[in-house]
Amino acid sequence: MPRKSPDAPPDRANTLDLLGFFYPIHYRIGMELERRMCQGQLSRQQAAIIWLIESEVGAHGWMRRKEIERLLSDWFESRNSHVTHLLRELAEPPLALVTQRTNPDCAREKLVALTDNGRAHFDTMIKAGLDYFAELFPHLGNKELQDGIRFLGRAFGTPSLGKRS
Repeated sequence: MPRKSPDAPPDRANTLDLLGFFYPIHYRIGMELERRMCQGQLSRQQAAIIWLIESEVGAHGWMRRKEIERLLSDWFESRNSHVTHLLRELAEPPLALVTQRTNPDCAREKLVALTDNGRAHFDTMIKAGLDYFAELFPHLGNKELQDGIRFLGRAFGTPSLGKRS
């Protein structure tokens, strides 16, 4: 949960200015970042699944399939049957980016993890994102980026990849 600010609550003018960034950030930056990270190989939803698994459980971790469904539905309008289809595509050649197994604690539940190929693909997604940001933000210095990261961290919590080097 975000901490309370020692300052007065944001006023309408500041929040209106912030609102003015939504569409440019979402469509100009977010959609292009997503396209580049998909690298012409994955759909938006497939890339999100890879991202969720790695950012939620990390390398060699297993994630409950139901949790993937829940988190994916926060970002996309998706049904369980669609998630099943996406996971099947991600598990089969030529992708072979995820593997699924039965949960040893509950035979009715599936667990999902990235394969070695999946972890390698995740790393290429990160590289594609970093390359895009290098193109997008050459006019900003480290201090400005750190200030933006600090703002976003206060507003939304710790970044899921903050532990990476």
